[in-house]
Amino acid sequence: MTRNLAYRAILAAIFALTTYRVVLTLFDQTELSTDEAQYWFWGQSFDFGNYSKPPLIGWILGVSTELWGQSVAAVRVPAGILQGATALLVFHIAAQLASPQVAIIAALSYLTTPAVALGSAVMTTDTPMLLAAAIALVAQLHLAKARLAGQRATGLALLLGVGLGLGVLAKHAMLFWLVGAMIAAWASPHLRIRANDAALAVVVMLALTLPHVLWLARNDFVTLQHIRDITEGEGLSVVRPLLFLAQQGIVMGPILFAALVLAIATRRKGDGSAALAPLVLVPILIVLVQAMQGPALANWAVLYLVPGSVLAALWLVGHPRLAGASLALGLVVSLALPLVKVFGTGLARPDGSPLLARYLGHGAVAEWAIATAQAAGAGTLVADGRNIMADLSWFGADAGLAIRAVPPGGQPSHHWEATAPFRAKADPGPVYLLWTNGHPMPCRGAVEVSRLDAPPGAYGGRSFVMLRIETPDCLSAQGAAHG
Repeated sequence: MTRNLAYRAILAAIFALTTYRVVLTLFDQTELSTDEAQYWFWGQSFDFGNYSKPPLIGWILGVSTELWGQSVAAVRVPAGILQGATALLVFHIAAQLASPQVAIIAALSYLTTPAVALGSAVMTTDTPMLLAAAIALVAQLHLAKARLAGQRATGLALLLGVGLGLGVLAKHAMLFWLVGAMIAAWASPHLRIRANDAALAVVVMLALTLPHVLWLARNDFVTLQHIRDITEGEGLSVVRPLLFLAQQGIVMGPILFAALVLAIATRRKGDGSAALAPLVLVPILIVLVQAMQGPALANWAVLYLVPGSVLAALWLVGHPRLAGASLALGLVVSLALPLVKVFGTGLARPDGSPLLARYLGHGAVAEWAIATAQAAGAGTLVADGRNIMADLSWFGADAGLAIRAVPPGGQPSHHWEATAPFRAKADPGPVYLLWTNGHPMPCRGAVEVSRLDAPPGAYGGRSFVMLRIETPDCLSAQGAAHG
């Protein structure tokens, strides 16, 4: 197969699957998860940082909802488009290092991995980070070629810096990539670039990320404190690293991940695998070390999917039946997931709870709370917890209420405690509080107005009460005690 024919074929395949995902997103029957609603909220004000993540995802959603209005589709459609663009770059990377056949397998493998199928169906910070990593790898490959040819390539050095900078602005885990890229440049001429080009790329990266660093400094490095909190040690463990490795069979797909392991184990000196192996191994090893001493989520090393898809394809091209089986499995997942979001909201787990509980039931609670507060003439609606604050912000964007968090009794534990805590002297009254039934009442003399047993979904099994607060100052005291 010629390279031009391969480009046309892969372009058609990526366009078809991306279009399928985007079109079905327009008919999505699920609701935004807490994370997605939070990312949307960040995008309502342009800033260079947020409580738990860098700002890029908020900027993307700010633009998309400005263009297409506030809707689930406006939040999720960019995910499918960005993943399609990343798959095209994966094809280009593989085509530079190997044959058109390898490039086709690599691009289709990437696009149909379970992690990318999910990352095309919902909006996460991984999606723009993966695109940025692919941009950086393309630039580094071509810079290495320019070095071998004795040519200057200032534009590519700028592109490398842009890719690295955007990656860091998407998610701080992009720093794993920077370490892997430096090792790869030392290990293989395929990724070894001129010192001047590397210096220029670093300058561009630092220029792009400097406003974010300054934001962190002004806000007591709250994002880094959040990372420290979620990675806090829980004692040495062998089980957690093994579980993390097993989960990569779900993240990447069992056949594809096995092919990746075999590609690294059997890599030959001088081919593309020697160049890409550090980019795969560095994020995985970093998270494995973290898993030995504390929690580690399956997606924390997801950066390896870009180079890993190429490496796995280098092995699978010699095993066409396994390549076909891997792609068929990935395609089934990729076709099924958007359909489930449209037609599968009634599917249940063995215990009877909704299969898509994380993406259902948010509106039932938030809309009840907002309507109850509006009917009572509230000026401010206060709530406790990141989940409900995200939902109230999303569903109450045009409600005419000041939506506030119970003030923290110390370090904020989520974005709303940091940016929108209740202030008795500044926020308009009357003040109403959404509270979980059964928790100790926050204020003496609070009057119950209404209560709701949450339907199955994100809040299934919880009961909420709406309280009228007669002495709002008590919420500040409660925050100090509750925090």
